[in-house]
Amino acid sequence: MIKINLLPKELQEKGKGLDWIILGYALIGCMAIAIVLLHMMQVRNYKKGLEKRANWSQQLSLVRSKVTQVEQLDAQKAVLNAKKNTVVQLFQGRLLYPKLMETLYDTMPKDVWLSDLTFSEDGQKNVRVVAAASALTTDSIADWLQMLESKKERFGSASLSAIDVKESGESKQTIYSFSMTFTYLPAAGI
Repeated sequence: MIKINLLPKELQEKGKGLDWIILGYALIGCMAIAIVLLHMMQVRNYKKGLEKRANWSQQLSLVRSKVTQVEQLDAQKAVLNAKKNTVVQLFQGRLLYPKLMETLYDTMPKDVWLSDLTFSEDGQKNVRVVAAASALTTDSIADWLQMLESKKERFGSASLSAIDVKESGESKQTIYSFSMTFTYLPAAGI
């Protein structure tokens, strides 16, 4: 069989390039589809990133609010601790003089009585005491001085002034007036 082509050679040549053109358009179409798909994937990733960012922002705001609450509670704690320390210091200061009087009473002999007490406190809560007192016997005065000197953990630098001797008018009993000076050393924590 004989194959006869009645088309001119230009047209025959023209048809052969059409395959390449269709192939080029198909390639451009595939690239366009790939670019669109790539763009859609990037848009989807961007939206996911925005959602994550919104989620992290929300969590960050929750953490910041909790941090603010903790800071407020720390401030309240500091205020309450300051108030507590003030109350403790007031109680300690309030207990100083009753403890001093209780300790002083325990050291005094029965026939010695006080007519005047003068206190002066230093920065370490030590109290300098000047006690104007009277006694019925000199032995009682000596006993009291020895008692103060023997309790070195509570009393320091005890000294006795000159003793003034008087006789009472009614019973003609001898009364010894004197002044005792000493330092009261409070126990730790008072």
